[in-house]
Amino acid sequence: MTVACVGKGGSGKSSVITNLAVAGLDAGFKVGIIDADPQQSAYLWNRVRTRGDIPVCRSDPAALGPLIDSARRAVIELTFIDMPPDLRQVPIAARYADLVLIPMRPTLFDLKVTHSLIRILDSVGCSYAVVLNAAPPIREFGESPMVRDARTALKDVSPRLWQGQITNRVTVPHATVRGSGVVEFEPAGPAAREFRSLWAAVSKSLKLEGANREYV
Repeated sequence: MTVACVGKGGSGKSSVITNLAVAGLDAGFKVGIIDADPQQSAYLWNRVRTRGDIPVCRSDPAALGPLIDSARRAVIELTFIDMPPDLRQVPIAARYADLVLIPMRPTLFDLKVTHSLIRILDSVGCSYAVVLNAAPPIREFGESPMVRDARTALKDVSPRLWQGQITNRVTVPHATVRGSGVVEFEPAGPAAREFRSLWAAVSKSLKLEGANREYV
């Protein structure tokens, strides 16, 4: 299975990819990452990680096919692709991915790009989901106005909009600079719970067999 992450620069694609990969590893799957973003954040994260349990390969988007085939031969069960912030590359992600994730901050600029991405993915009939990332925290009165406004703006694709959120927490960059995911860095923390919830949604969408029941 292959999951690609597309979106605006600064939307948090790399942090979502690396944390989902760690959550998948923690759930008992053999995972790998293809870093097709010129910034190569996932590749740098892996160099800091130094564990060798999540292979990360750099690639140009045009070379994804052979690398995905290589991952399958290496018995990688779930390959994550960090795509560049380039709308022209989105059809390539759609061609190879079983699921495309669109992380977005609940801001006007991210919404504009997300609507463009949705139009492209709809045109090719690709399975995709929108993930609200780096969102203001949920308070006792519920989601922040920014998040509620973003959900309203995306009401046309509400079945494809994840009902959870990844909150803007310092735990995420703290884990990243150590080459970790939040489920490793602070397993009982709120950031870990959010990423486990996102992992559960992804594994359900992909119909992955053997996903840890505690994540559902």
